Amino acid sequence: MAFAVYAWIDFTDTARDGFANLGLFLATYPVAAVGVALTWALGQTGFVLIPSGMGYYTAHAVYFWPAALLIAALLFGMCSWISCLFARRSK
Repeated sequence: MAFAVYAWIDFTDTARDGFANLGLFLATYPVAAVGVALTWALGQTGFVLIPSGMGYYTAHAVYFWPAALLIAALLFGMCSWISCLFARRSK
C-alpha cells in the first residue's frame, strides 16, 4: 500500500496528460490489464474502469483505490497461502 500512496501522490503532482495515467496503471497493472481487455472486448474508446462524468481526480480515485486494495488483498492472500504451504512442508 505504500507504493500505492506513492503512485497516487506522484499522479496528483504531474500534469493532466496520458503520462500521469501511466503511473497509476503501472501501479495497478493486473487490474489495468483486465480493464484494457474489457475496453477492447466492448469496443469502447475510453478506459471502461474509469467512470466518466466525474472530476478528473475523483474519476481516477474511483478506479485506483479499489484496484490498489484488491491487488494488496490478493497479494496478502497469495503470500499467506505460500507461507502455510511451506509451514506444512517443514513439519
